[in-house]
Amino acid sequence: MTVLAILALGVPAAAATAAPTPPVPKPAVPASTATAHDRRPAAQARLQQDLQAVVDAGAVGVVAASTTRGGDWWKGAAGVRNPSTGSAAQPFDTVRVGSVTKAMVATLAMQEVDRRHWSLSTTVDDVLPGLLGAHGDVTLEELLSHRSGLPDYLTALLRTAQTPEQVETVLATRRTDQQLVAAALADPWSFTPGTSFSYSNTNYVVVGMMLAAATHRSVGSLLAQRVFAPAGMGSARFPMNGPTYDGAHLSDVALWGDPPGILDDLGSTSFSSAGAVVANASDIDRFYRALMAGRLTSKGSLQQMLTPRTTTPLRYGLGIYAVGDPCPAADGSPQLLFGHDGATFGTLTVVFTSTDGTRQASVAYNGRDYSTTTPQSAVAANQVLVDAFTASCPRPVTAGGQTAGERPDGVDGRLLGQAPQDAWVPPTRSALTRSR
Repeated sequence: MTVLAILALGVPAAAATAAPTPPVPKPAVPASTATAHDRRPAAQARLQQDLQAVVDAGAVGVVAASTTRGGDWWKGAAGVRNPSTGSAAQPFDTVRVGSVTKAMVATLAMQEVDRRHWSLSTTVDDVLPGLLGAHGDVTLEELLSHRSGLPDYLTALLRTAQTPEQVETVLATRRTDQQLVAAALADPWSFTPGTSFSYSNTNYVVVGMMLAAATHRSVGSLLAQRVFAPAGMGSARFPMNGPTYDGAHLSDVALWGDPPGILDDLGSTSFSSAGAVVANASDIDRFYRALMAGRLTSKGSLQQMLTPRTTTPLRYGLGIYAVGDPCPAADGSPQLLFGHDGATFGTLTVVFTSTDGTRQASVAYNGRDYSTTTPQSAVAANQVLVDAFTASCPRPVTAGGQTAGERPDGVDGRLLGQAPQDAWVPPTRSALTRSR
């Protein structure tokens, strides 16, 4: 997905390869005895400057939020919602959050484990006999950790899309989950299930189908009752039917020519349980706050979600991956952040939480740049997160202390993550131009 190789809704190696990620600048924060509260005004001013830098780097609009133990610590916005209208972006604007959805769907699956309806060893054939043919023994754990080997349906759907108009046609076509899985199965499996890691959106479409079959309820209904409501996500929705947005939002804007692609009206069936959730920045902070507090799953299930099944290219657990926290622990030792990023064809969203669940930060912007494989807007968005987590640290972070590049156990310190593949992008992305 970019110079920072955004993970979100990734495609297999046959489709695209992520560009190397440059190191994140170390935040040079002077040593001080001031508390996080004392540092707040200056930090908030810096964060607002960071948001403007995202827009200056090419984004259309950007929103962000940071929370601490006391609640909302900061929220901000810059740029415009839609280049056609010029309406100013606001902190409460919603956005399609892409693969941030995956942690929410993984939460639903772990709730079924908590209810003893499933285990991590439950297979697809146990719930949906025959869906995956000879590979029906793929387990829930393999799906949630991207170790199933299932090919990504986006590769097949976008293989012949060579222009923005053709991409838009693919997205505008309504498809059932069954059709998405069928598209994926037309390609060979990436590897024997359980033997490797390959980020595939098909995994989460299958989990969504399993949830619907087991509960006799739609994934949207399950998310609304079991995730959005208990987490206090007042603006969140899963719009599989009808319009994508129902209020003020950052439009899905693809910068692939003149005019840019405005993708709001193309529907959500191509995203499904892999990435269809619409929410604002505060909503997704609240999700991770509730998850880490144990309000959505048992402690055991949460620990399973946070435990990495792989270490390269990501420390990926079950719908969640880990990176380093610029803020050290009280004893000075390194600690981790947990979260996910999500890119659609016109938006990019990232959210992380501290290990103790007391600090969250998120950023989302629209205006994905297809003219380069190294868009500076992604680098600037990463800096928002670095500065937010540095500023919300209860202890001052000095230039010589733990910073976003010094991680334990070889953990990638870049907050946007090191993704295996670029996502939601056709193979010819660098050459995409509008037909004349």
